[in-house]
Amino acid sequence: MVVDFRCLDNLLGLLRVIGLESLINKRMYRNSEATVLIRIYGKVTDFNGNPMERVEIVVLSRGFKAIYQTFSDADGEYSLDVSRGNYIALWACKNYAIKNLEYWAWNIPAYQDLEINPRINGLEVYAINAWIPQGGLPSMQIYFRPMSLERAKEFSQRLGIGFPPSPDELRNLSYNFSIIDIAPNLAKGDIEVLVDDQTVEVLEVNKVREAVSGNRSIYGYLIQTTIPTNLKNSDYSRIRIIVSDRETGEKGEGCLFYRRI
Repeated sequence: MVVDFRCLDNLLGLLRVIGLESLINKRMYRNSEATVLIRIYGKVTDFNGNPMERVEIVVLSRGFKAIYQTFSDADGEYSLDVSRGNYIALWACKNYAIKNLEYWAWNIPAYQDLEINPRINGLEVYAINAWIPQGGLPSMQIYFRPMSLERAKEFSQRLGIGFPPSPDELRNLSYNFSIIDIAPNLAKGDIEVLVDDQTVEVLEVNKVREAVSGNRSIYGYLIQTTIPTNLKNSDYSRIRIIVSDRETGEKGEGCLFYRRI
């Protein structure tokens, strides 16, 4: 499911339009001298390295609520002051469901200033999780759910509904289907994985079903990779997943801050 968090209340929407979102962030989270503020910053680009202006960047609480928000400037750069702590995700997008889907970074460890550089196109790399299995070949298992804008449009067309579908269209949907088929068909060569900026080898690629609601499922991928030999001296490793859809030409990227045990 492609989730849209762009519904903000009227007051914040008005202030955002007149360019006061940075002032909101600073005043809301600097009223308490006891509050420790951390800067999350970076540069938003497309996959050709071109900066993207007016991209919306949102940080979500552990309850999946949007609590910090800003936009990139003419150089693609952005900055957010957030309270020190862990956040479930940061997403970034522009022209959502028209030209692009979202970039997602997961398990944000905002304990010191943190640089996150989103890249945006028609693929969304959602719900990234990773773990190192006990026993067997020393390796990492990574799960993610890739979603394609072009395939989502085609799927909606097959169902005879608009895109994005309205709530009424979803409620009244009579077409019987069990798979939400909007994932690219990925092989090893379509997936690049970096752990702390080191490229790791993709050993296995498994396309799996993930239950989403009722008796319906969506496709995700469970991949196995090698583990890099030299990890950064930190409690967290940054895992980047970059995927390409050979059939549609779309690209996507997401990342996970994996807490090491």
